[in-house]
Amino acid sequence: MTAAIATYSDHLFEGISTEAPVIVAVSGGSDSMALLQFAHVWAQKHGADLHAVTIDHGLRPEAAAEAAFVAGVCAGMGVPHLTLAWDGAKPAFGIQEAARLSRYTLLDDFAQDIGAVTVLTGHTRDDQAETIFMRAVRSAENGAGDGRGLAAMARVTTMMSGTSIVRPLLEFSRQSLRAMLTDLGQAWIEDPSNFDETYERVRVRRMLEKDMELSGRLLRLGNLSARLRRCQAEDAARYLKEHAAVEPGPVFRLALPAGGKVMNHPVIELAIQVMIAVAGGQSHLVPRRRLVPVREMIAGFRAIRPGGKDPSVTLGGAVIGCRAQAEKGAKPRRSASHLVFMRERRNLGSLLLEPGEAALWDGRLHITNGTSATIFIEPAGRQQIAEYEAARGGRYKVSLRRALFSTPVVHTQETDHALPRLPMVESGNLPRGLEVRLAPVAIEHFCPDTDIALKDWVRSLDSHASASLQP
Repeated sequence: MTAAIATYSDHLFEGISTEAPVIVAVSGGSDSMALLQFAHVWAQKHGADLHAVTIDHGLRPEAAAEAAFVAGVCAGMGVPHLTLAWDGAKPAFGIQEAARLSRYTLLDDFAQDIGAVTVLTGHTRDDQAETIFMRAVRSAENGAGDGRGLAAMARVTTMMSGTSIVRPLLEFSRQSLRAMLTDLGQAWIEDPSNFDETYERVRVRRMLEKDMELSGRLLRLGNLSARLRRCQAEDAARYLKEHAAVEPGPVFRLALPAGGKVMNHPVIELAIQVMIAVAGGQSHLVPRRRLVPVREMIAGFRAIRPGGKDPSVTLGGAVIGCRAQAEKGAKPRRSASHLVFMRERRNLGSLLLEPGEAALWDGRLHITNGTSATIFIEPAGRQQIAEYEAARGGRYKVSLRRALFSTPVVHTQETDHALPRLPMVESGNLPRGLEVRLAPVAIEHFCPDTDIALKDWVRSLDSHASASLQP
């Protein structure tokens, strides 16, 4: 059996570097215990520095004993093991989603502590089918219908920090993994919550166990949806690269194709969704069904005569405006040539960064304080901007004045620089060691490998001279 595991292991962990430590998440259930067996054989064969981690969510009294069980198994293998606890108050609603987010946060933090870039999780094809089914039901209920969610879990998902979540067992059924553990004489833990039908996933699991044909169809749907999602992401990234620009403010512009081909075009609308995320900073892309006001704004733009006010809508934390290009002809008409995006002036918070700390501000900017001073970031206000401009002896050069009132202002403790810095408006004046880059959370956090082209495009924005970001 060990020889069979060794045969599989090279395929399962293909592409995973052994130059940095590798973390395997082990709850004690059958799936993660099987992953531990595979990972241990692979690590021994290739000299990888493998670390096992168990998360104690603090939700069940048995959790501590289960973590101790995993620690004992790991000790027998010679694999370092650590239990990480989810401390603090727990939400009254959405506990499973909150537990999932806390789990990944703890794993990501530990990965950064030890210099790991890969976390292995034991998701199986059964988990995949369940996820696709639940997302398909939600898609049908809310009319999202763009198919992106049906791609379900990717083999590799990258977090904001750069840590990769890798799921090597998506080709395996839970039953086959349990059979392997039985042959090895390796016990596992049955989590009582896996039998609690108050949870949606448990109900779906029971249904799919009785209908393997449906499970197979769901997996085929997931594979096709993943291929479609990857193609659309690549096409949208290509369109953004050719037709999008970023200006001080920040103000983002997206040229529209001629002839009104925007309406319901999946690639163009995905590009618009991405631009809204970059400008607005919300945690997820706005669903395509919510783009109706944008579609109506573009479609109705021809009725606005020259001299009329350019229309705008607010969506996903962003203000989206339509801009014109005059058309030749007897009657003065305009067609929509491009859209402009900027952050709306609501729900803008502040951030305090001690030396060596890094954080995400407003879901849009990743700020790293590599200086020796405390840094304070806050949104600009009208009065602040007026005072800064009076002190500097001139107005800030931005194409849209409104963008200034949601731009970040950086305050430092230095005495030789009287004015605060506006890193998205003026480049070259940040203190050495302070780094600011565009990092929309909807694109960069939990980014599946199907969307990597969109993430690469966002990263390319930092190289724009007009982005006003520090190199």
